[in-house]
Amino acid sequence: MEKIHKEILGLMGKIDIDCRDEKDTIIIDLAGQLDVYNSQELNLLVDAYKDRGFNKFIINLEKVTYLDSSTISVFIHCYQTFKDEGRFVLAGLQGSPKEVFDMAKLHDVFQIFPDVSKAME
Repeated sequence: MEKIHKEILGLMGKIDIDCRDEKDTIIIDLAGQLDVYNSQELNLLVDAYKDRGFNKFIINLEKVTYLDSSTISVFIHCYQTFKDEGRFVLAGLQGSPKEVFDMAKLHDVFQIFPDVSKAME
């Protein structure tokens, strides 16, 4: 499968989305700022892969500098979709996005790995 790249503008700025398939796992690398105006694109992307038979996802947040509650809502929806039959995990959470997850105690909901290689193990 070829690598996919999208650049989407939101209210806070832009988000770059790169996707690749490694060992039947879709890795989605995000860079920039996720907000109400672009986070739904992530949901549509995951749904498109699901429709093609993929059910394992790693969301790489290493280069994400901002996310809002709409992004968390998308993550929760995706997690619930794959929690019984599949995998939806987060990797590389740091900075301001990590603080949001810490305050909301979302570490109890999601599997969060320090980086993509650890999430692949």
